[in-house]
Amino acid sequence: MSSAHKIELLVLPLSGFVPLGYVVVGVPEEEMRKLKTEFPDRQWSGQDPRVNEAIKDGVTDEERKQIAVHLQLRPSDEFKLEFRTPGSRYIDESKEMPTFEKNGKKFWIFRNP
Repeated sequence: MSSAHKIELLVLPLSGFVPLGYVVVGVPEEEMRKLKTEFPDRQWSGQDPRVNEAIKDGVTDEERKQIAVHLQLRPSDEFKLEFRTPGSRYIDESKEMPTFEKNGKKFWIFRNP
């Protein structure tokens, strides 16, 4: 089943501006419904930005460890996740399999060249 919503996050070292890579997080429909109930769309300005913030903040320690493994980071390397602008990379789920799935979410991870 395809994700109801996707956001793209940069993976950055705690000190520094050179991205280590980025990750696209796909959220299932049920979780998206809960977030939309908690943070309803704004009348004229679309989706409440707190929805994306909640998705970013909802990346668990276990999921962060998987991200680090796929980016070939050392276990001691700490990183932060920041929103990537402008917008998300297009992911065609019928053609591009996620790097891993955890807790109902899908993760596509891309290393910087």
